[in-house]
Amino acid sequence: MNIDDRCPRCGAGRMKSWHELEDEEREVVKRLPAAAEGESAERQRRHRWCIRCWYESRGEETVT
Repeated sequence: MNIDDRCPRCGAGRMKSWHELEDEEREVVKRLPAAAEGESAERQRRHRWCIRCWYESRGEETVT
């Protein structure tokens, strides 16, 4: 899969998957509003985050 790692919101951040996040970054992700929607295994498996602006890609949209 060829996915651009740049954040579609801020353009400067790099999108990271759950396993790429550091412990402190994972704690921030757990506190983001989307965490209340449902969660965890699916979110950790498919979503990606920009650690600059905390944009969350749900794995559904195409990042260009």
